[in-house]
Amino acid sequence: FLQALKNTLLLVAITVPLSTGIALLISLGLNSIKGLRKLFQTIYFLPYVTNTLAVGLVFMILFQKTPYTDGFVNLIIQWFGGESVDFIGGPYWAKMFVLSFYTIWVVMPFKILILTTALASVNETYYNAAKIDGSTRMRRFTRITLPMISPSLFYLIITGFIGAFKAYSDAVALF
Repeated sequence: FLQALKNTLLLVAITVPLSTGIALLISLGLNSIKGLRKLFQTIYFLPYVTNTLAVGLVFMILFQKTPYTDGFVNLIIQWFGGESVDFIGGPYWAKMFVLSFYTIWVVMPFKILILTTALASVNETYYNAAKIDGSTRMRRFTRITLPMISPSLFYLIITGFIGAFKAYSDAVALF
C-alpha cells in the first residue's frame, strides 16, 4: 500500500504540472495561429478519443524490449550512442518515466482544448489597451491572460489531480 501511495503521489507531482504547463504553451501557440487553428485543434484532440488500452499497447510496443527488438525508443537512444533500457520490465525510474509520459500524452488533448477555448474567450480590448500603454508580452500574459483563464486552469489542475490519482488502468495498460 505504501509503495502504491508513493508511486501515485510521484505520478501526480510529475504529470499534473507538466501536462498543464505544456498544454498552456501549445494552446498559446494555437491561439497565435489564426488560419489553421481548427485543424491543429482537431489533430491535438485525436489522442483523446482513442481507446486508452490501444494507446497503452502502442506505448508498450514503443518502449518494450523483446528478444527480437529493443523497441523504437531504444533504437533512437542507441542511434545517439546511448545504451538501451528496458523501460517496461527494467528499473523503477524507467517504468515511472513511461507511465508519466503516457499519462501526460493521454490528458494533453483535453487540456489543450479547454485552454484554447479559454484563451479565445479573452477580450482583445484588454490586449489592445495594454499595447497602447506599452506593456511587454510577458506582462500582458501575467496581468491579463493568466487572470482571465485562471478558472480554466484551476479546473484543469483539479481534474488533473483526480485523474492522476486514478491511474491504475493506465499502469495495467502499459505493464
